[in-house]
Amino acid sequence: MKKVFVLTQLCLLATLACYAQSSRLKDMVGKWEIGGEQNAGATLEIIDSTTIILTYGGETRKMKNIKIDFSKSPYWFDFSAEDTGSLKSVKSLVELGNDVMKWQLFIDEERTPFFTSRKGELLYLKRSRPTAVETAKTQ
Repeated sequence: MKKVFVLTQLCLLATLACYAQSSRLKDMVGKWEIGGEQNAGATLEIIDSTTIILTYGGETRKMKNIKIDFSKSPYWFDFSAEDTGSLKSVKSLVELGNDVMKWQLFIDEERTPFFTSRKGELLYLKRSRPTAVETAKTQ
């Protein structure tokens, strides 16, 4: 009887953990515009946990090997992207606010557990609002 109770509790905890991760991912889903004049036109589009597209410098790249750890604060967001013919691994930190994302990329250097001005590239993104044309296309 105890084994059945413990097994039921474990299943319930696993279900709640999956729901929490799914809920946090839903907060990230959408198109995000990277701020700053030198980043004009740069976007991050999060479609689901396996489809994330980065547009930067006029080039579009689909991220691969995506891992997001929502148990960390800020979230740990790791991925690979193709760069000049080779796959480059990137570690990053993400923090979500009210339609704002703080994103720090650590390329070729060790990730810090918290945001810092001493390492990596720090970006601020805002959620892109769909235009009337985009809204009409989806209906």
